[in-house]
Amino acid sequence: MARSPSVISGIVRSPDGKPVANARVYFTAGPDPLPDIAAITGKDGTFSLTAPTPGEYVIESTADEFGARSSKVKVKGGEQVRLDLKLK
Repeated sequence: MARSPSVISGIVRSPDGKPVANARVYFTAGPDPLPDIAAITGKDGTFSLTAPTPGEYVIESTADEFGARSSKVKVKGGEQVRLDLKLK
């Protein structure tokens, strides 16, 4: 039986800890080739991405006024994973 995709969600924050609206959050690496999938954060800095298969992913976030930040996250399949990113 196939596993459900995992959902990776969290908040993008500025260096001083404030939520960043309109930041781009996207996969830069994964266990399989990935389509160009990206999310744009809401007013409260939140985002949500679907990881199609289990494995390790690298997620990066950028915003016009800040430096990019990336982080690795492992997902098993069918789980909710929390990942907060603090921009540089």
